[in-house]
Amino acid sequence: MNALIIASCVFIATGLLGILWIIRKNPNPIPRGPFQWMASLMCVLLIALSGLMIGLLTLPQESDYLPTDFSQIEPFEFQLVSSKESRNITDFQGQVILLNFWATWCAPCITELPELDELQIAYGDEGLVVVTVSDESLDEILLYQDLLPQETVSGFVERENLPELIQTELATGRPITFVIDGEGMIRERVRGAGDFGFFESLVTPWLASLEIET
Repeated sequence: MNALIIASCVFIATGLLGILWIIRKNPNPIPRGPFQWMASLMCVLLIALSGLMIGLLTLPQESDYLPTDFSQIEPFEFQLVSSKESRNITDFQGQVILLNFWATWCAPCITELPELDELQIAYGDEGLVVVTVSDESLDEILLYQDLLPQETVSGFVERENLPELIQTELATGRPITFVIDGEGMIRERVRGAGDFGFFESLVTPWLASLEIET
């Protein structure tokens, strides 16, 4: 996220300098002629888009808890980004699953992926598996190779192959996160981005229940 903000600031500075350069020889500080107006307009557009990007990246994201009926997660298959190998969400039954749906066009999703990597590192040995899934094509996902999670089970799937509950949630936007206990029951549904501490608070009670059962 920091790199995107820095890049946006550079674009804003470039746009401002561009306008100053365009009108530098004018007797009044306004563009003259069609070329100068067009070039100035492009600089203004660059500044506006960069400012919008900064606003979106720094906008606080609140996570909303969604009603949960504690239903069993319906089996569905997805493919691993790394190998195209097919996996089923039920492969991880017996562990606590944090199932996160994200997209490359979703700025809050991108900001939370490193947090999910950290969560997997911190609690993987205690029975947690973080599964991050996009319903975009593999080719599209790989365009953003540098942004992809490195520690989670990273997958992709066609939306129509997902259970109806998940399809309904994805229609409202991204990110959407489900916490699934060791018996495959959906315990939490959350809309919106979170940080390490937030996700930690969601999974640790169910990790503790794993320890009690064993």
